[in-house]
Amino acid sequence: MAAKKTADNTETTVETVEELVPDADAELGAAEAEATGDVIEVEHNGKVYSLPSPLDYPVDVVFADNDFEAVRIVLGEEQWQAYRQTKPTIRDFQVLNEKINKATGN
Repeated sequence: MAAKKTADNTETTVETVEELVPDADAELGAAEAEATGDVIEVEHNGKVYSLPSPLDYPVDVVFADNDFEAVRIVLGEEQWQAYRQTKPTIRDFQVLNEKINKATGN
């Protein structure tokens, strides 16, 4: 979200059109993968991560206490460790999490 200063010099956040309008191609791809059980690939910082269709996620993802735990479960331990080796920041993780959610229709 973009920040915008108001007349009284306070800062508010403003959603961009891209944030408000759903990505029809991503939603269609996610729905197709869910229906067929296809693997979903997410590119992030030059690496490709393979995700199961949301209906094929391990059931433990339902019990995840936070986004870090959920992404770790969805990626699987091998891909999670590969991601961790990139020394990601919290900001980088947020971007990856958004890409995963968008690709899987969440």
